[in-house]
Amino acid sequence: MHRKLDLKGYDRSSISLTLLSLILISSVLFFMLNFGNGGFPGYMDTHGEGGMETWLRIFFRLGCAYLSLHTAVFWMIRNPDPSTMIVLFREELEIRVHKSVGLEKLGTFSAWTMIVFGLSMFVNGVGSIYVGLGYAPPEWVQGLGVSLFATSFGAASLTSVVVRYVILPSMVKQGSDQDHMFKPHEQVMHNWVLLLLSIDFLLGGMSFGWPVISLSIIMGGVYLTFAEIKARRKGGYYVYEFIDPRPALAPFLLSGLLIICLLSLLFGLLISALKQDYYFISFILLTLFVTSSVQFKPLGGDPR
Repeated sequence: MHRKLDLKGYDRSSISLTLLSLILISSVLFFMLNFGNGGFPGYMDTHGEGGMETWLRIFFRLGCAYLSLHTAVFWMIRNPDPSTMIVLFREELEIRVHKSVGLEKLGTFSAWTMIVFGLSMFVNGVGSIYVGLGYAPPEWVQGLGVSLFATSFGAASLTSVVVRYVILPSMVKQGSDQDHMFKPHEQVMHNWVLLLLSIDFLLGGMSFGWPVISLSIIMGGVYLTFAEIKARRKGGYYVYEFIDPRPALAPFLLSGLLIICLLSLLFGLLISALKQDYYFISFILLTLFVTSSVQFKPLGGDPR
């Protein structure tokens, strides 16, 4: 695949990056000003009371943490086979296939999401170990675990939705082969992260409050900043065509991505509130959301 990007004389970089900076700064200030105003469930809600249910949480969460680590290290970084990415080279304005190797494979937002997911499961698994051994977890463990969970849920929701409804349909339209999008590590990043977080949400007792709703926006803003810096280097590229800040619609697209992050966390906030008294409704809503967001096989129209 090889095609040129026509900016049609536009360069909205200054508007896009200014808007991104304002959203990022506002989100950080919101979190800092509201962090101490609750938003964290009691540790027994998230870790159980020390019995079998606590140990099930321990094995589940640490297993998920290992899945993230194994995927990043063995299926990606140390895998000698290069990963196939369709990227936009900034200077050449060319969209073409790029083979990434080693740490370069972790340069996608979905890889960042998987790493935060792994950290979330590890920290919450450690909190469950405390309870399993008869101790209350330190407040910072509880707070960090819930914060990481909220961040990864919002980011995973964005990842799955964008892959299913933006990236894959675009590949079908362009006649591109989708095979590389369904390799084991891609399945983990695009599908299993959201699915496993949702299981912990409904069955593991995880929940969060409004003070943490800006966290995935912060993560998204940090990633977009990283992506812009990386793309401006010699031979640099954007992993996703739609994060280029120069096209006429770029300010709206970048804002839209961050808004989806916010909506994902608002949805998570709704699930957190509903499941206290209306568990069945929260179960149905989250199940519908997950099943409509993940995609385990190529979309119709693929030559495969």
